[in-house]
Amino acid sequence: MAITGSIPVIPTPFFENRIDFSSLERLFSHIFPDLEGYTLCGSTGEVASLSLNERIELVQFAVQHTPPGKQIIVGLANTNLAEMITLAKVLSDLGVAGALVPAPYYFPNNFQMILEFFRELDRCSDVPLIFYDNPLYTKTWLRAEELITLVEACPHFKGVKLTDHDLSKIPILQKSGIPVFSGDDVVAFRSLLLGVAGSMIIAPSVFPAAYQEVVRLVASNDQSRALGLFAQRILPFIHLFGPGDEVPVTKAVFKELGVFRSDELRLPLLPCSKERLKEVMVAYELGTSSSSHAIL
Repeated sequence: MAITGSIPVIPTPFFENRIDFSSLERLFSHIFPDLEGYTLCGSTGEVASLSLNERIELVQFAVQHTPPGKQIIVGLANTNLAEMITLAKVLSDLGVAGALVPAPYYFPNNFQMILEFFRELDRCSDVPLIFYDNPLYTKTWLRAEELITLVEACPHFKGVKLTDHDLSKIPILQKSGIPVFSGDDVVAFRSLLLGVAGSMIIAPSVFPAAYQEVVRLVASNDQSRALGLFAQRILPFIHLFGPGDEVPVTKAVFKELGVFRSDELRLPLLPCSKERLKEVMVAYELGTSSSSHAIL
């Protein structure tokens, strides 16, 4: 089944330094039935702070508690290829929709290094893969032509999540038949207008129904109403919740809404301050109060 739709990156809730599965289940209730799925173990999910066993435990829980027909994408970010392959095999056995894989961070990557790294992952696993083009965090800048070469060299690659703000890559990749997913809330609306296959960002998890209505309006070529709804409901929140502290802020918002029991993080991340949460909640409340307003 093709991977498509709004599949937001979601935070990993913690309580007393353990994964808080009850909060995770409440988050599932919050985003469904509106969204097509979600992405676990991304950077928003504090993947770098999770052990391999915790990742496996998360995925096992997710598979058991996600409604039928919803897609689960799991981040494989790691510098340890053997652990990536181990987790990829678990994902394949559990039947998840796919895995999200950025370039290995820390190393000064060149394209040949990236190509060989993912050829080996592709050879050792049969889970569908989506390349996470995130140059800011991985320090690996790839041109559209290099992304095409990478996808063509690895049969299990089924798309690209684009966090790079160079949106000119989108039509180039699409022309080569490669699905592209929006990867940054800041350029989400522009990405929708360019016909991306879906969204792997934070906003749909906060405003699931409103975001899906924007997607529907864009697909119906009603750009004016789509932008009006996006501007009323979602854009104020996007303006105030990032960049740089998206994870602490998102967790604090979900705690404020009663979805998470705690806004606990793992170091080196630090909690969202009361002042920061207050300004973000003003934007959230503006978005929710706009639900009764006429769409432009």
